[in-house]
Amino acid sequence: MSASAQPSPLREQYRQAEQALTSNELLRYQQLRTGLDAYPLTIYLDYQYLADRLSQLSTAEVENFMRRYPNSLLADRLEGRYLHRLVHEQRWREFLALYPEVPNSEVLQCAHYRAKWALGDKNTAIAGAKLMWLHGGSRASACDPLFDAWKSAGGRTDEDIWQRMLLAYQSGNNSLVDYLYRQLSVTARPAGDFLKSVQGNPYQLISSDLVAVKGEAQKTALSYALAKLANTEPSQVMSVYPKYQRQVGLTQRQVARIEQALAQRLMFNRTHDYRSWLDARLPEVGDESLFELRARLAIWEQDWASLPGWIAKLPASTQQDSRWQYWRGRALKAQQRHTDGDKAWQLAASQRDYYGFLAAQRSQAPYAFMKKNLPPAPALSEARSRWPAFARTEEWLAIGDKNAARSEWYHLLGKVTENEGLLLGSLAYKLGWFDKSIQASIRLRAWDHLDLRFPLVYRQTFQNQAQKLGINAATLFAITRQESAFYEQARSPVGAGGLMQLMPGTAKDTARKFNISDFKHPSDVYRAEVNIKLGSSYFKQMLDRYSNNRVAAIAAYNAGPSRIDAWLRNSASRPLDVWVENIPYRETRGYVQNVLYYSVIYQSMLGQPTALVTSNELNYVY
Repeated sequence: MSASAQPSPLREQYRQAEQALTSNELLRYQQLRTGLDAYPLTIYLDYQYLADRLSQLSTAEVENFMRRYPNSLLADRLEGRYLHRLVHEQRWREFLALYPEVPNSEVLQCAHYRAKWALGDKNTAIAGAKLMWLHGGSRASACDPLFDAWKSAGGRTDEDIWQRMLLAYQSGNNSLVDYLYRQLSVTARPAGDFLKSVQGNPYQLISSDLVAVKGEAQKTALSYALAKLANTEPSQVMSVYPKYQRQVGLTQRQVARIEQALAQRLMFNRTHDYRSWLDARLPEVGDESLFELRARLAIWEQDWASLPGWIAKLPASTQQDSRWQYWRGRALKAQQRHTDGDKAWQLAASQRDYYGFLAAQRSQAPYAFMKKNLPPAPALSEARSRWPAFARTEEWLAIGDKNAARSEWYHLLGKVTENEGLLLGSLAYKLGWFDKSIQASIRLRAWDHLDLRFPLVYRQTFQNQAQKLGINAATLFAITRQESAFYEQARSPVGAGGLMQLMPGTAKDTARKFNISDFKHPSDVYRAEVNIKLGSSYFKQMLDRYSNNRVAAIAAYNAGPSRIDAWLRNSASRPLDVWVENIPYRETRGYVQNVLYYSVIYQSMLGQPTALVTSNELNYVY
């Protein structure tokens, strides 16, 4: 590849300079630093030298570093650290001069408004304080001075405190509710007392005697409390809320809050209880998410007569999605309205995704791949000169630090134009940096550049495993693309690791069952060939468990077989499309759809016949 692009003497000199800096041998460091300007990673030495002396830096020194290394990951990092120092020292004019925009960080946002306050722009500061305040979670302690200044100026009212109490109650942050209650004035305490009372004992609201409610604030709190209670006690809330409505005169908005929560829970429960109420009230109080939930319930019940009507309540732009065109066509064809159904499926099949491919297969239309050719990759010398971060990515890979390379690459993609990003993606693809070509396609939303998005990585290893285990290689590629985007060092928040994202226990059990002797230590999941053996073998287990049905096996690979067993037991014999649409976990539902759709693309790339699902999978009763 390009591992030898930089001469090894400079690499060794950099390593020695890094050691000298770490040991605080500054004279030796300065001697070694001389002559390293041409080395791509020297920015890391310059950054560390300044970061070690952060408390002594001047704004001019920071700005000089940012000018020398514009748009770089480390320029942004040093700027962020220096801004925190300016906050600590309350150097507000320098803070705004260095970063005049509102930052993304919560701490620095509060600092931004504190700076505005200190420099006399109190209107902006007050608006910002209120914006930061109205949040259902705790805020960073760095925001307290802003809130205190707002309060001291008489800007924070009982109403502001009350609105935040409601947000905290809604999000279940009881400690914040208690804290805010103590901030209320004596005159506002009755509303706070009422909210704390129902927070401590919500079931008093559905007892035989109605709870006394006084004033508009308590009525609002009652509506929040009943809406929350509807999630666990929908029948009782259904019975009692009209009584409160009549007795205390709930507003239309307050009633809608309760009814929306009831509607959501009734649909989640898939109950037929109160169905006439649901279908009568939903058009009045529903929003897009509730109409979508009702349409999915109609799909689950295969109520093809009512489904088009619920789809029609979605926003016009949403109705054009392949998902709803597919289901509209499915409902129309079930009603023998084949011409209209075919038109809907034709619209769905024009899109490249799970629903488009499903509509294409069912209507025997060609799959809409819509593939665009990549632009020619620039020469390496041009890329190194044009994008210093490219040279840094290249050098980190040569050294073997894939995580550092990935950070540089991702930051670079956020700083270039779309055309530049495509050139970088094309070069990454040419160099075999396939996880980075995928990153480029995602960052740029370059969905039609299928070579970037779906590379054939470790092709021989995958094909060998597929042949050995009797699995279609396209499915293994699709799972891996969904799991890690072919990043060997990928690690999930729950500890799954490597290309095919295996949990330590799963890896160990699979290695034992399939006699995979290459797996000797948990860290071996980050070795590509070992991970592919383990992941493909585990998927083979799932295929065997579900009679070679990929749909159930793919779902089990993501959510675990015990959950899939339960879902299948409780599905009461649904068709494939209905079952997939109603997988309870949104993550697993999207996972199954993506893997099936990705598998079609990999089938095409491998020169195989293309089919989203087999006839057995399509006709299987789930």
